[in-house]
Amino acid sequence: MMQGIKKARGGGDSEGWITTFSDLMALLFCFFVLLTTLSTAPKACQGLADYFELNSHLYKNFQLRNSKLECVITLPSDFLFLSGEDKLQKAALPRLRPLFATIKDLDEHKNDLIIVEGHTDNVPIKSRRFPSNWELSSARATNMATYMKSLGFPEDRLSVRAFAEHRPAVAYMDDMGKTLSGASLVTARRANRRVEIILVNPPTKKEEYGLLFPH
Repeated sequence: MMQGIKKARGGGDSEGWITTFSDLMALLFCFFVLLTTLSTAPKACQGLADYFELNSHLYKNFQLRNSKLECVITLPSDFLFLSGEDKLQKAALPRLRPLFATIKDLDEHKNDLIIVEGHTDNVPIKSRRFPSNWELSSARATNMATYMKSLGFPEDRLSVRAFAEHRPAVAYMDDMGKTLSGASLVTARRANRRVEIILVNPPTKKEEYGLLFPH
């Protein structure tokens, strides 16, 4: 009889150890889920979101979105430039100045790297100054970056990229794979003519590169 009781107690101790181990694994799982959630939280853009919300009447067709590392401000090119031109229109400056001043004043963007991207629609251009949309999108992005520099943004935080028509925000084909036409095409082209201001978290330390081909 006593042996049976001892065996039962032994079995109970074994089950208790398994329960404790299971609880520990559950806690570790929750810990790693929490770490993953924190590491993938989107970049803070709330200050800019509040600014746009407060001044929404001034920024029609502007857009703000964010990802894990970036805040992306989309500026419509029709608001910034005349067709086929790269010079900023004077009429755009009263809305650009306070926007860029807000970016400079927000603590969450104090050390951000700033990438200025130029995008065009898919209508070919060929002029003495702009042989293709590559040159036009590059010139527009460069002029925007130069304007930001004139407002006090440090040169070492500014860079420029140009994509011409090759990264459209709105596809030129519908869900059935048919090329857009008429009003739908006009709307897509208008959305794709844009300059994007990308605010990027700075790297925590300078990246080290391995030398693959000594010279």
